[in-house]
Amino acid sequence: MLKKSLIQFSLLLLLLPVAFPQGRGGGQGSGMGQGQGQGSGMGQGQGSGQGQGQGQVGTQAGNTERDQKRIHATTQQRNQIQTCDKTADGLRKQARTMSQAGGKKLNAGEANKQQSQIREGLRTMEQEHERLVKGLDPSQQQAWQERIRNMNQSRQQINSQMQQMDAELASPNPDAKRVAERAQEMERIMNNWRKEYKALSSEVE
Repeated sequence: MLKKSLIQFSLLLLLLPVAFPQGRGGGQGSGMGQGQGQGSGMGQGQGSGQGQGQGQVGTQAGNTERDQKRIHATTQQRNQIQTCDKTADGLRKQARTMSQAGGKKLNAGEANKQQSQIREGLRTMEQEHERLVKGLDPSQQQAWQERIRNMNQSRQQINSQMQQMDAELASPNPDAKRVAERAQEMERIMNNWRKEYKALSSEVE
């Protein structure tokens, strides 16, 4: 009986070193897992907070930039911009009508009439454009120098297209396809020119 008890006691001693290290290792693993989870949560929270902060700074910078682009203009200048914008839109529509008519069977008399209307409208628009540009103060000239350069480029392009259209319509047998192509190009140029007036209108205060 004593011998049997000694054997059981010896077996118990052998099992103890195996049981206790596993318990300690499991506890460490659980603690590390909790620590990593907390660290991850803190990192995500910090990242989210930083992202929100950067977003707010970016929005404020965007608002400041838009405010800085606002250019003071007189009532006369605003009216001039609106007049040029409206005239440019009318010329664009006339050019489209001309391109659609030219794409079919060309009526030379009607095409010449439309060309004369476009020429007269362009002359009126150029006169108003000149008054607007000459009335700009130095700060306005500096702020709008790129837009004015773009408009001057469009002005040269539309006059070039007008000359080519005049030459085509002056021929004994105007080509309907070429008339339509010239008119489509005139419409495109007038649309670009009008975009600059739209931009000016949105920037003035």
